[in-house]
Amino acid sequence: MPTLILLAGGKSTRFGRPKQLEPVGPNGEALLDLTLRDAFHAGCTAAVIVVRPEHMLAFAERFATQPQVHLVVQAEALGTAHAVMLALAEVQGTAVIANGDDHYGAGAIQQAVGHALNGSMQQHALVAFELNKTLSPGGGVNRAVCAVDAQGMLRSTVEVTGLHANANGIITSSDGRTWHPGTLVSMNLWVLRPALFPLFRELFRSHGPAKEEFGLPAVVAAAIGRQHQFHVLRTAEAWCGLTHPADAEHVRHQLAMRP
Repeated sequence: MPTLILLAGGKSTRFGRPKQLEPVGPNGEALLDLTLRDAFHAGCTAAVIVVRPEHMLAFAERFATQPQVHLVVQAEALGTAHAVMLALAEVQGTAVIANGDDHYGAGAIQQAVGHALNGSMQQHALVAFELNKTLSPGGGVNRAVCAVDAQGMLRSTVEVTGLHANANGIITSSDGRTWHPGTLVSMNLWVLRPALFPLFRELFRSHGPAKEEFGLPAVVAAAIGRQHQFHVLRTAEAWCGLTHPADAEHVRHQLAMRP
């Protein structure tokens, strides 16, 4: 059965305070609480949460009565691929990767877990969102724009910075380009088969200086170069998440209106 890996070891630099446990749900839930609920409901049987050392005690207390939730400490902030690599040591079978500060919606989580349970074991997957459903009212955001081939497989992702919509709904990036609202972007909701796990350790061993971030896009690009397939699952869900301080109230409002 699939295991959920939640990446909750970020520094929250732009947010200004630890956003991993920010209460935003109707009952004071953090976003990762909602993702855990959706993933377990969809069919995940265990979860691994990657946390910062200074947050370990708070997480341990929060999940003390949930033995299916395991915690892994990322002692150094070496990037998302490093965090996933640490968590994979606790995983048996397929892993579903998600950010701890994003709300994907139950439908998107169900698509990811559904592929993990029923999709081809030779295919990993990415749940891709429409760009206009991933923007923040608090300021510009960075998104990984996806290139998809005719068979629905991921060819590449390219990070685009400063994406925001103006008063007329026109989406532009920091370099002045305009973007179609339906452009597919990655929000780090991945399904990874066990065949990919050794590549994390291999690439990390050959990675550059420790100060250079070891990010998921590098692993995905290397995997595609080695003929791994990533099936792109398009979702109509609207994302919300915590990037800027002003996002918190917006997220609370959005979640209060959802079933």
